[in-house]
Amino acid sequence: MFKRLLFLLLLVSAIFLIYAPGIHGPFIFDDLPNILHNSLLRIQTLDYSSLTSSATSGSAGPLKRPVAMLSFALNYYFASGFEALAFKISNVIIHSLCAILFFILCIQLRKLSALCKQEIAPPSQTFYLAAAACLLWAVHPINLTSVLYVVQRMTSLSALFSLGCLSTYIAARNNLIKHNLTSRNAGLLLASLSCLILALYSKENAALVPLIIIWLELTLFPNSSLLTRFSELPQSTRRVIYTSIAILFTLVLFVLINYASNGYASRPFNIQERTLTELRVVSFYLLLILIPRIDAFGLFHDDIALSTSLITPWSTLSSAIFLLVLMSTVFVFKKKNPLYAFGLGWFFIGHLLESSFFPLEIAHEHRNYFPFIGLMLAITALIPDKYAQNKKFFSAAFILVLILGATTYLRAVQWGNYQRLAYFEAEHHPDSPAIQALLSNAAFQKGDFETATTAINKAMILSPDETAFSLHYQNILAISKKTIPHQVQQDTLKKIRNNIVSPSTELALDQISGCLIKPICKPLIKNYIEWLDELIKKKPKQSYFHYLIGKAHRASSNYALALNSFQRSHELDKQYLHPLFEMAGIFLSLGQLDQVELIIGWIEEKNKASEFRRPKELKRLKTMLENAKQQASDNPLPPT
Repeated sequence: MFKRLLFLLLLVSAIFLIYAPGIHGPFIFDDLPNILHNSLLRIQTLDYSSLTSSATSGSAGPLKRPVAMLSFALNYYFASGFEALAFKISNVIIHSLCAILFFILCIQLRKLSALCKQEIAPPSQTFYLAAAACLLWAVHPINLTSVLYVVQRMTSLSALFSLGCLSTYIAARNNLIKHNLTSRNAGLLLASLSCLILALYSKENAALVPLIIIWLELTLFPNSSLLTRFSELPQSTRRVIYTSIAILFTLVLFVLINYASNGYASRPFNIQERTLTELRVVSFYLLLILIPRIDAFGLFHDDIALSTSLITPWSTLSSAIFLLVLMSTVFVFKKKNPLYAFGLGWFFIGHLLESSFFPLEIAHEHRNYFPFIGLMLAITALIPDKYAQNKKFFSAAFILVLILGATTYLRAVQWGNYQRLAYFEAEHHPDSPAIQALLSNAAFQKGDFETATTAINKAMILSPDETAFSLHYQNILAISKKTIPHQVQQDTLKKIRNNIVSPSTELALDQISGCLIKPICKPLIKNYIEWLDELIKKKPKQSYFHYLIGKAHRASSNYALALNSFQRSHELDKQYLHPLFEMAGIFLSLGQLDQVELIIGWIEEKNKASEFRRPKELKRLKTMLENAKQQASDNPLPPT
């Protein structure tokens, strides 16, 4: 027991030491809309209303990920603000807990594997092999974005609860073999189910955990009573069951593909291109894990070329063959080395959602966080127990931990500063449009307008169909007090008309809208309104676009058009309360307090039924109204 506690202490210490340089870095990219700009996370009390409002304030995924969103709100509350350091330390703690659970799970699985082979797992060898697997996973640089990229807490929290689900399930399953169903087993199964629910509401990837459990049953519980009874069924009955499963699988696959197809409207690739490209991407992930070159890692991997067929590029076919051969080893070693089969199966199951036909971005390193645990189990399963206390094993493990830890440490140093991160990312991925945009933004914040302009121009060349880069380019020109050429605006409008409205474009519009009220961005208002006019022609029922053009009209003091736009925005989406607050702000500035009271009544009524309630903003608006009334009574207008 002392040995295990000492190892866990060293494990957590190593994790904090390696990630220490990166915890002082800022919020970046998706952190901004999901966390920093989410007013519902700014809770002041831990009452039920505040907690539920913050938990349901997410927009990512079909389940909105309330567990992760609640954790962000609690971070805000206990840190007294959006302090990036507090959020990143919390992520490091979650990563440490995942590593501890992986260690526990690894010991459980190695014991199961030994039983499966009718062997006895030597405690000492089991400990050392589990410790090696856990430590190598914990310090590997591919996990860095899941730790230092704050919003990816969704990934690490889901992994944490998924590990808890698997560990408690195995404990319950072992007890069921020995004692049948007892209150202890029932409690463990309930705990496992609770962990699965928490994992699902952290990120939807946890929907794959039941498949991993089924694979666990097939590989490490092959002699269970359920499987034995199934094998004893008449052949005709088994055929009916197999046929039913095949039909169900086909129907589910058809529904999922149909669902996924609807999401490609905002992507620069189609379902075939993404599915084929993912063959190369998964192979690329394996290369990153096995040969962790620091210049190969990155925040974005949009410099990966799309596969348009199995032979274009040729590496698509070679990747497909490689993955098929690798998957076939699962069945070859299923009886001889069940832990290897289980671990490798876990890796491939873990990639079924994010590395298949769903309309997500092509590649992200954080997608390996949970699947990599399975791969690490498979790799260490290839090491015979007798070598676990060998000096060569210790030496090799120590050297690998040093190499991986040093690489992660160097990456953490880069992540500790926004400008440094952008410059290193651009050096490692010069052909990534998103990285060039990141470099442009970092240089822009530093006041280096020349580098900012050069980088955003390169991003536009690398990705000519991405409208967001053209919007950012105009924003840079405006703030650097340069004239925006007429042709630049015409080219931007042409892109808006002809290209898809990507999430990056919507994010750029949102960011620029916040600048319009500043004097330095006033020259951009006319162009901004023209952008929104084109977008509204394309998507006339998109509430958000009417809201944004309303903000632009308000910034230009054209209050009549602003009010019309905000009213139209709210009519299109009754749950969207932002336009009502903007309308109240206009009437407040005009001194029309009766209108403000009327809108407050609307907000109170809508707030009850809204999915995204805004009690704090409503309270603030009421306070502003009372102050305005008090000021009006203290300074009455002279009689006319």
